[in-house]
Amino acid sequence: QRSSTVPNITQPRSRIVGGSPAPPGSWPWLVNLQFDGGLMCGGVLVDSSWVVTAAHCVSYWTAVVGEFDITKTDPDEQVLKVNRIIPHPKFNPKTYNNDIALVELMSPVVLSEHVTPVCLPSGMEPPTGSPCLVAGWGSLYEGEWKMNDMHLHHAKLPLLPQSTCKSALGKELVTNTMLCAGYLSGGIDSCQGDSGGPLIYQDRISGRFQLYGITSWGYGCGEKGKPGVYTRVSAFSDWIQAEIQSRLIASNNCNCGRGTESGSLLYC
Repeated sequence: QRSSTVPNITQPRSRIVGGSPAPPGSWPWLVNLQFDGGLMCGGVLVDSSWVVTAAHCVSYWTAVVGEFDITKTDPDEQVLKVNRIIPHPKFNPKTYNNDIALVELMSPVVLSEHVTPVCLPSGMEPPTGSPCLVAGWGSLYEGEWKMNDMHLHHAKLPLLPQSTCKSALGKELVTNTMLCAGYLSGGIDSCQGDSGGPLIYQDRISGRFQLYGITSWGYGCGEKGKPGVYTRVSAFSDWIQAEIQSRLIASNNCNCGRGTESGSLLYC
C-alpha cells in the first residue's frame, strides 16, 4: 500500500504526458535508474535487493530509491550501486518483445514508509477498461524535456483490449507479452524517460498495488489513436521469482505493496 493518497519504437519512451505532480511518498516502489548522475530510465522495486525494468534500459548502473525531486537530495533518497543486470534471455531489441530485465542491487535498500516493494501479479488478470497508474520523471511533452520541472508525475490510464492494441499499432508488432493502456483520444501517456517504470493495478479485494506492466514503447507521446505499450509482467512472474531464488536472495514479498502503515506484514 502507498503511504499517501494519491514515432520510432526503437527509441526509449520517457515522462508522463497529461498527468499531474505526484505527492512525495505516493510511489514507494519507484526507482530512478541513472547513468553518470543523469536520469535514463525508471524501474520498480520488487524486493529489497531487486529491481524490475525494461531490457532496453540495462546499460545504466546506478539506482536511486525514495526519489521525488531529481534536482535535489530528498529525505528518503538512497543511492545504490548495481551488482548485476539480467536481461530476459529472449529480449529482442528490434521488436521489443520480452522487454524486461532484473537489476540486482549491491546491497539491500532500507525499507521505510517511502521505500517499499510492489507486489508481482497474482490471480486473475484485471479486465480491460480497468484503471491503472503510471509514473515517472520523463518528458511532459513529446520531444521536450523541461528541466525546470523534475518532480515525479503520475497519471491514470485504462487497460485496452488486445484486439484494440493490435488494430491501433499493428498486429505484427504487438505480441502476447505486451499490453496497451491509454486513451485512443490521446493526451495522457508515458513519454521519453519513463521507460522501465511501472504500470500499476490496485487489486479491488486486497487493496494491494500490483506491477501489471513495464513501460516499453510507443509511437510518440499521447498521440491520438496510438496508446502506450507495456511489457505484460504476468507473463514473466515465474522467471522473475526463479532468478531471484536461484541467487539465494531472500524475498521481501511479504512486505510488498503495503508500506509500513498497517503495522503488520502479511504474505501476499
